[in-house]
Amino acid sequence: MSESGRFLLSIMAVLLVLGVTPVPAAGQQGSGVGAAAPAGPIPRTPDGKPDLTGSWAERMNLTHTVILEEHAGGFGVTAGRGLIVDPPDGIIPYQPWALAERDRRRVDVNAYEDPVGHCEFYDIGRLHSFAQRFTYSEGNINIAAQQHTMRVVHMNRREHLPDAIRLWQGDSVGWWEGDTLVVETTNFNGKTRMALGGDFYSANATVVERFTMIAGNMINWTMTITDPDVFTRPWTMESSAPMVRGGDANRATRLVNPAWEHDCHEGNIVLRRMKNLYEQAHGVSPEGEPIGALPTVVP
Repeated sequence: MSESGRFLLSIMAVLLVLGVTPVPAAGQQGSGVGAAAPAGPIPRTPDGKPDLTGSWAERMNLTHTVILEEHAGGFGVTAGRGLIVDPPDGIIPYQPWALAERDRRRVDVNAYEDPVGHCEFYDIGRLHSFAQRFTYSEGNINIAAQQHTMRVVHMNRREHLPDAIRLWQGDSVGWWEGDTLVVETTNFNGKTRMALGGDFYSANATVVERFTMIAGNMINWTMTITDPDVFTRPWTMESSAPMVRGGDANRATRLVNPAWEHDCHEGNIVLRRMKNLYEQAHGVSPEGEPIGALPTVVP
């Protein structure tokens, strides 16, 4: 089997780990995801800003949890158009070393390294293939997302946290430009991946998201990444479709209701198999221990 074929098989394995399967078009329509948003004026908060309260989802297009650039289909993965709108060629402008690292991560035997498969945090861009729920608290905007993630967009300050503080999803501050919520995020820990295909940025990246309300229940979302450590220039991606208020309400309810447990860990047999594959290919454990050796004990 070709390397690309093996990679796509590993992708499907991770999807199974997460309990996620591609949703047929008919099923999408039934859940409300991808349906046309009701027409109407933009609802506003008392201060005149667009009111983002509620659950939001684009069409459930899991192809973009796989590869952000245009890609062919196969092995259960639907072909997808690229999400990259700048540069115009749709190619992420990696530096040569970073492109080699991205491609190394795509090799099937290295799929175990993806932190999402270990039930760790999603990248903030990766979350946009799933439902999100917006609420307000003390002037800030909270975004509940996949895997019980809660992002806080601090609207009451413009300075970021001290540089020594590093977080999985960074430190987000926001402000309004007309009907667009602008969110700037820094202070990453550099451990997340933007997609199963291995795309990444460093801990020193600056990410700017723009949530533009274009109708009463519809948002256009873009994300621009500036990271001279990894890329040759800033670049911008967009969601595969506008975010629609009320889309995929069942999943959005699970995001904020503690009675719904996130079942990533239960029955996670595929992850053990992926670890075995990694060890067989590299001769060491993911922690760097020789196969069969006792773990190093740190006093």
